[in-house]
Amino acid sequence: MTTRGQAGHPKWILASASPRRREILRRLGLEFRTAPTHLPEPDRMRLESPAGYAVRVACLKAEEAAAGRRAGLVLTADTIVVLGNSILGKPSTRAEARRMLERLSGRWHEVISGICLLNCESRRASSAFSRSRVHFRKLTAAEIEWYLKTGEYRDKAGAYGIQGYASLFIDNIEGCYFNIVGFPVATFERLCRNMGIDLTAQLSRDLKSGASGKAEA
Repeated sequence: MTTRGQAGHPKWILASASPRRREILRRLGLEFRTAPTHLPEPDRMRLESPAGYAVRVACLKAEEAAAGRRAGLVLTADTIVVLGNSILGKPSTRAEARRMLERLSGRWHEVISGICLLNCESRRASSAFSRSRVHFRKLTAAEIEWYLKTGEYRDKAGAYGIQGYASLFIDNIEGCYFNIVGFPVATFERLCRNMGIDLTAQLSRDLKSGASGKAEA
């Protein structure tokens, strides 16, 4: 049984502090609350694929966000940048960001988002991942330094954000654009169907009521 809110539709809980994910859900017209988790990024297990890692992290975040909750639908995501078999996380320093951008320059890389949807009432969960490919044109040292000065690299996997200044450097993508931003919408809709949730009907109700995403106090 799907957990229902006061308006007769699922009570969504976005367990993420990402402003980009909030914006994507708001643009869909989904009514949700945010409740970010504080789970430290776990180490990658031996022989674990990048996609398997992203899904595992998303599921761990969902379990933490659902702990102690008896109702609601928890939605989590984890987005990683993959070059070869190496995962490029969020740079902790400007120097680390510079090294990442130098490695991405002139090359293809993958962006993988693992997402998880968990029903707090039934404890049933469904998870999946989305994979996209991104190509950076060859960057000059001056261009990298300019980008670092914007500060956009902070809190970004792979040290860049495709929706911002880094769009100047990207000359080709394959796959879902929203996945590269950090939330694969089509994969989210597929998870909803797996869980027996008619997302289009849900969004129609929210549009009629004039609802929009809001932050949880």
